[in-house]
Amino acid sequence: MSDSLRVNVPAAAASPSPPAPRPGAALGKACATVALDLHLPGTLRDVERAAAAKLAAHTLMARAGAALAEWLFGRLPALASAGRQPVLLLAGPGNNGGDAYVTARELHRRGVLVDVWQLAPPTADDARWALADALACGVPVRPAPETWPAPSAYAWIVDGLFGIGLSRPLDGAASALVENVAHAHAQGTPVLAIDIPSGLAAATGVAGGPTIRADVTMAMLGACPGLFTGIGRDVAGDVLVASLGADEVLATTKAALPGGGLITTSAPSAFIAHLPQRHHASHKGSYGSLAVLGGHEGMVGAPLLSARTGLMTGAGRVYVGFVAHDAPAWDPVHPELMLRHAENLDLAMMQAVAIGPGLGTSAASAACLSRALALERTPLVIDADALNLLAAEPALAERVRRRAGPTVLTPHPLEAARLAGCDVARIQSDRLASARALAQHFGATIVLKGSGSVIDNGTEAWVNTTGNAGLATAGTGDVLTGAIGALLAQGMPATQAALAAVWLHGRGAERCVCAGAGLAGLTASELLPAMRAELADLLNEATRATPFA
Repeated sequence: MSDSLRVNVPAAAASPSPPAPRPGAALGKACATVALDLHLPGTLRDVERAAAAKLAAHTLMARAGAALAEWLFGRLPALASAGRQPVLLLAGPGNNGGDAYVTARELHRRGVLVDVWQLAPPTADDARWALADALACGVPVRPAPETWPAPSAYAWIVDGLFGIGLSRPLDGAASALVENVAHAHAQGTPVLAIDIPSGLAAATGVAGGPTIRADVTMAMLGACPGLFTGIGRDVAGDVLVASLGADEVLATTKAALPGGGLITTSAPSAFIAHLPQRHHASHKGSYGSLAVLGGHEGMVGAPLLSARTGLMTGAGRVYVGFVAHDAPAWDPVHPELMLRHAENLDLAMMQAVAIGPGLGTSAASAACLSRALALERTPLVIDADALNLLAAEPALAERVRRRAGPTVLTPHPLEAARLAGCDVARIQSDRLASARALAQHFGATIVLKGSGSVIDNGTEAWVNTTGNAGLATAGTGDVLTGAIGALLAQGMPATQAALAAVWLHGRGAERCVCAGAGLAGLTASELLPAMRAELADLLNEATRATPFA
């Protein structure tokens, strides 16, 4: 996700002689280095009602359409801004359709050719007002035709079909229209979605049917979590936020996850103050000892990946405890690692333990996990087969719940489903709620991995926006486990260690892809130096911020 704009930076001028800024037309791009508050649809509806009550009728919709038109006009090709290539706006029956009508009116006033296709007449008062005003200004509005013109006929397509209140898959005429938009988009026509791509569930990032695939989504008032997790990251494109002058109302309205708490995107501001600083007067013992336990027969590479990551994310000493009896005696790639049989490691001497990579689910594996759980206060990361053992053996799971020390669980959706006693579809149908339920059940910080990984500590939730599809390869989860373990060993609190490691993991993948490694073919091992470089950048930033700390 691009970092070219901060959240709520005023929009750039769209013309050499722009009109005076309209109230509330502040835009910002949701990016990986700035935290963005996320809001569930019900919360945003409350905000809209509260903000509208303080303003003249139709003000919020007028601001929304003006913000959309201002942004879009500045990005039209020359033919379109000169009035020679039209912009297509699709209007549904609700307020998103109303926003589209106002946008069409504003573009029309600037001399841009516009076509407005109406899926259905407006049903909301604001939308009816917007339609009447657009028609009075000469904006052409007609029912959506069954025959689609040439895909290259339009400079842009604006999706104003359905907004954040949609709770069903698209069908009928709406489905056919979305399929036609998909064809035009595939042929190169860019798409701007209002609030959310039509067909995408705003709270969850789930799409049960045809869904608009946008290049840019402009969220009105605030952004919903579905834009950043699940399929949302594939269909929303770059996400902008138009606050519409409702910042004060937003600031006083809390999100409504089960158990309360805020939802934000993850960013360094959430953890940078806790990053372990390096001092001249220090030694390897100053940065903690990490033990990585796992590596059943045929799977010794998994804990090695975790341990190597632990070294390269700052742990002072890293041990590997193998379950397999024929495991290697040393690591020729990183001879700094100390390799042992798991039974021979003194876990009480460790500042953190990570267990699960390649662990297996044998009796020896369960015994290894039991030893780790006997450490009442040592920070613990539980991943992979260790999670499967917890799901299979309630007594082990209960011991996790009773732990006094910090615990981080890092399930992918299938592992989360096993822990929750449900199927993957249930987990993915509401990733935020799933992570919250697991966090509260285990009294742990949960990292629910996937597109838009969710980090939840039982009271607050974060959606990570770093990373790419290059991470969809074997071993990347083991790398993440090692990074969390290393940060815990260096003294970071569990939630902040998880946030930092997930963020660095994603940024490392982005750095690799920028350097030409992937998306396809990126390997887990390639992430390590990239993550180290990202960590170095963060530590330098933290040092500049507090030079005498």
